[in-house]
Amino acid sequence: MDYPQSISIYIHIPFCRSRCTYCDFNTYAGMEAYLADYTQALKKELHLARPLLKTGEFIHTIYFGGGTPTILQPETFAEILASIREEYPLTEAVEITTEANPLLLTEGGLRTLRQAGVERLSMGMQSGIPAELKLLGRRHSMADVIQSMTYARQAGFENINLDLIFGVPGQSLKSLRESLEKALALQPEHLSIYSLTVEEGTPLARMLAAGQVELPNPDMVADIYEWLMDYLPGQGFGQYEISNWAKGEDFQSRHNLQYWHNHPYLGFGAGAHSYFRHYRWANVMVIPDYIGRLQAAQEWNEAAPLASEDATLLTEWDEIQECMMMGLRLTEEGISAADFRGRFGRGMEEIYPKEITFLLDNGLLEWVGKDAEKRLRLTRRGRMLGNQVFMQFIEG
Repeated sequence: MDYPQSISIYIHIPFCRSRCTYCDFNTYAGMEAYLADYTQALKKELHLARPLLKTGEFIHTIYFGGGTPTILQPETFAEILASIREEYPLTEAVEITTEANPLLLTEGGLRTLRQAGVERLSMGMQSGIPAELKLLGRRHSMADVIQSMTYARQAGFENINLDLIFGVPGQSLKSLRESLEKALALQPEHLSIYSLTVEEGTPLARMLAAGQVELPNPDMVADIYEWLMDYLPGQGFGQYEISNWAKGEDFQSRHNLQYWHNHPYLGFGAGAHSYFRHYRWANVMVIPDYIGRLQAAQEWNEAAPLASEDATLLTEWDEIQECMMMGLRLTEEGISAADFRGRFGRGMEEIYPKEITFLLDNGLLEWVGKDAEKRLRLTRRGRMLGNQVFMQFIEG
């Protein structure tokens, strides 16, 4: 398979007003004094990386993540997007998304973002239950989410995702359903509903270790996920990825599909990751270090990208494993047998004969479609046990 011509850009904004108890992302609270220098560093990194793209390659998605991207002034957003448009060839239908904190959105600011070309919002609702929001360290209320959705619609946004979390200490199926009904009442086009993962070193991990809170029973968490798979289709949401539902294909996250299809993306900003021309690299994480690297940089070095220690050239085996793990997350689409063979010169069942046979026999994977449409995907049971399935494709 030819190297994909469609590239994605990820922009990391690592600033937050406060950190959530479950967060282990590269984010920092109380460092807004660096915002101006950080913006200039981002623009310089974007400029110096431009020669990486060849003639005929183009950007088809741009995603602002964090952290809290909406901590930026809307005018700064527009400035960064103007730099990208000036430097890079974009598709006519480029998807531009930003993550958003309901506490930091105004109607005027959202209008500026919409006019700058941002067309998709991903809003961190997380829960509609005050006690759960407090436990998660979220400072917004459900009223803030409702107000932000109103502002967003008035500003012209027609593609909005709401994030929710299940498996929260103290949560029940009843409280999760209450949160979901509040989200559905706002009529989003997309829902991302994640099972809580407790990461080492986070405040939530320390609370659990100290016995201050207790995670729900794993069987109940599994029941919640199974209920979501049953309930959401009746509300007009089709599941297309393990944690993602959309009101039709037009509202699926094209940026995240780039990751799940194992296609190339360039990450800019402190801690941002990139996967490009079989290389993978991550930028330095600390904000002042990132700014210093870019202030001193003169040109791009492919073997050691500007804000990274080095770049790793992936082997074909690395890419095969990543393709299996990412592609199987796509619950309806799965992995195309023809595309896989075109990319790697061998079929999945030739590379993983024992593993695939075992997973098929145990009802965790299934072949669907015929001939050119044949693809391998998770069964419903496989979705419930996704991590165990993925581990079968990692070299032990």
